[in-house]
Amino acid sequence: MSPRLLDRIDEPNDLTALTLEEMDQVAQEARDTIISVITERGGHLASNLGVVELTLALHRVFESPKDSIVWDTTNQTYTHKLVTGRRDEFKDIRLEGGLSGFGEPMESPHDALCAGHAGTGLSIALGVAEGAANRGQDSWTIAVVGDGAMTSGSSFEALNNIVHLNPERLIVVLNDNGMSISENIGFLTNWRKRLITHPEYQSMVERMKALSRKVPTGELMYRLAKRVNTGVEGLVVPTMFWTEMGFQYLGPIDGHDFKQLEETFRQAMKPTGSVPLVHVVTHKGRGYEPAEDDPIKFHQPSSPLGDSSGAPTYSKVFAQTIARIMREDKSVVGISAAMLEGTGLIEVREEFPDRVFDVGIAEQHAVSMAAGMASIGLNPFVSIYSTFLQRAFDQVVHDVCLQNLPVTLIADRAGIVGEDGKTHHGAFDISYLRCLPNAVVAAPMDENELQQLVYTAYKHEGPFAIRIARGTAVGTPLDDDLKELPIGKGVVVREGADVAIFALGKSASAAVESAKSLDQLGISCGVVNPIFVKPLDADLLLDTARKVGRIVTVEENVLAGGFGSAVLEALAHAGLDDVAVHRIGMPDSFVEHGTAADQRHQLQLDAEGITEQVLNAFFPDAASRRSAEPEEVAAAT
Repeated sequence: MSPRLLDRIDEPNDLTALTLEEMDQVAQEARDTIISVITERGGHLASNLGVVELTLALHRVFESPKDSIVWDTTNQTYTHKLVTGRRDEFKDIRLEGGLSGFGEPMESPHDALCAGHAGTGLSIALGVAEGAANRGQDSWTIAVVGDGAMTSGSSFEALNNIVHLNPERLIVVLNDNGMSISENIGFLTNWRKRLITHPEYQSMVERMKALSRKVPTGELMYRLAKRVNTGVEGLVVPTMFWTEMGFQYLGPIDGHDFKQLEETFRQAMKPTGSVPLVHVVTHKGRGYEPAEDDPIKFHQPSSPLGDSSGAPTYSKVFAQTIARIMREDKSVVGISAAMLEGTGLIEVREEFPDRVFDVGIAEQHAVSMAAGMASIGLNPFVSIYSTFLQRAFDQVVHDVCLQNLPVTLIADRAGIVGEDGKTHHGAFDISYLRCLPNAVVAAPMDENELQQLVYTAYKHEGPFAIRIARGTAVGTPLDDDLKELPIGKGVVVREGADVAIFALGKSASAAVESAKSLDQLGISCGVVNPIFVKPLDADLLLDTARKVGRIVTVEENVLAGGFGSAVLEALAHAGLDDVAVHRIGMPDSFVEHGTAADQRHQLQLDAEGITEQVLNAFFPDAASRRSAEPEEVAAAT
């Protein structure tokens, strides 16, 4: 077998000596590597397969890291990692101790930043470009922005400021594949559709065809537009829009043709008085037929090593419950921000196409839109990943809670998320939601409790937030009937006389297992499922605290301002200063990537870790005996 050209690429400069034919080979080898690793490990597949040639061309024309390539988002940087000195480590991407699935400056100087949220790239690139100019650096900044990120309001804020500041050495590359994760929505997409269906449009096209045959290179321009599947409108629509906005528009060009890419990037480096915008048309999932056929499913396929219990995901149970309610009440609507598939709402939209809304990557707008709907009598459920809901904090405060409107927020993927790592852990939602007046904040122990909480939120006339974990639930059977849960009331899962664990949400199952282990050591451990963070069941907490004198709180949220803090506040307010409290949660640091099971084990959020922390905090003698047992067994053998 002939050696791979990719194995000779240790830094981007090594690409410049290759012919275009050799570049095609490198592109195929990069694609093969990505497919091989990601189909085994899980990760962002389709988006990375679409930008192979684009990435390589950028590194041939520009000098990274002197020139900064800013990706929006950095989950499309797998080829970039392969040619910037991380090829041999790529096999362990997203695993503990391995490469991050996103950009990571600690890995390489070629990574401008670590970013997992879309809509940040243009602003950061403008900052980098202005900073470089301020410091007198003769370098380029290239912002590579997926068309899906253009549905983000922050992208348009940046575009407006880019045109105003007009930096001399900034290039915007619009990677146009027709989708973000879900199919794209918004005025750019709709404007194009409206134009090509206008009665005058076809006659305009025919006039342009005739004109193209009469002017030099006109026929070539027309064939180019047809070849990249944009048609004649590809020569008209984007040019009009971006030129009117103030950019120098270059394109559309075939994002899989090295010659076109490199020629256009060099053209973009020539001064014209306006920031160049290079419109690149790519094919998401290119080179891997399953991803080409279904780029949504293969945007981020799960690892084959994932859960196989057969239990439904929390997202699916939420979607099934809201659909059930929607069949009975036409006022109920669903909203998501480019995550219909991940939140389970895609199937709900199939049944209720006029009552499920995908607003694109625009979380702020999603929450404010829901507030508007609620203000005129609708009952909106807004399902957004916890890590992305952070972006809509002001809207939750000002438009929902301040107005005391019946908007339900589903904070999906709350807590530990595994391989996506520090950009995606839902580690802060309890802290930033429980401080808000009028808000109810809850977390279900299992899928049956989830469906009842969804129904309770539907009946509640005010802001309501439900945080749900990523992945499969625990396998609890679902009740046939939906019922309201008493707001602010927890449940005793297990009685105990020596210590009580108040475990929120998914953590309750691990707490029950821990209590069983403690029982075997002669420690009577109770478990309480609080259900509600706000309002907290103070009566149950105080009663339990007086009985056992030792309280442990467990949550998949940072300790600062979290559920454990709420418990401490309630005890202090009641004057129970003599009750010992030990809090278990996520640390005051960003948790790196790895499997969710490994992360919970390291953070002592699994049953074994909870047991160890309870022993060390309250029963040191039992902890010493327990730690000595393995040594005694080893000595005996």
